[in-house]
Amino acid sequence: MRVRPAPDTARNDSLVLFPGELEESFESALARVKMGRARSSFVTRLLRGIRGLISSDVSTTRPSADLERMVAFDGFRDQRFEEKRERDRRYGTVYSVSEAANAFLVRLELPRRMPKSSLKETWDLPNEMPDYICRLTLADNVLAIRAGLPDEARRRLSYISSSFPSDFQTRIDFPVPVDGYKHRLNNKVIEIVVFKKANARPSIRPPQGHYRM
Repeated sequence: MRVRPAPDTARNDSLVLFPGELEESFESALARVKMGRARSSFVTRLLRGIRGLISSDVSTTRPSADLERMVAFDGFRDQRFEEKRERDRRYGTVYSVSEAANAFLVRLELPRRMPKSSLKETWDLPNEMPDYICRLTLADNVLAIRAGLPDEARRRLSYISSSFPSDFQTRIDFPVPVDGYKHRLNNKVIEIVVFKKANARPSIRPPQGHYRM
């Protein structure tokens, strides 16, 4: 265990085209998003009013988020305790979904820092987390985001470290039919534009998110 595994070949998932993904650039897809709200039922408007407006930052002008999953309780703040938001990023549970008139905008935060480990120090691994290897699929109105550690050294560390899974999968269930998506990896954040099908009926419930290992 004292010998550090050889590094894997670097990979840039921002350049990978996943199954069913649109061939246009992310900037082109984002420019096609109609930022106004889709017309919805009284029940949906009431629920949105109760939830309140939550800002997001995929672009400078964005609709309020319909779903935002963050750490529920940040706990103690001390060098002895790990930041809870960073820990939750390793499980794929820090994300938001915003609804526009013709699309949904998804932002999922990837881990930024390696957890503390004596083996990490032995192998002289940097504190900054490299980009995860990601894979996206869209089927039956469900977006699945799977992400995993990019090399053997960090995968071995995950076996002996607490709250450090080697990979995660996050699933987001959209309330209306969707067809076509485009992603980019930007500063440890996966940004995804998911387009609604033409003439899709207005939503009567917010997007549902869940995850599994």
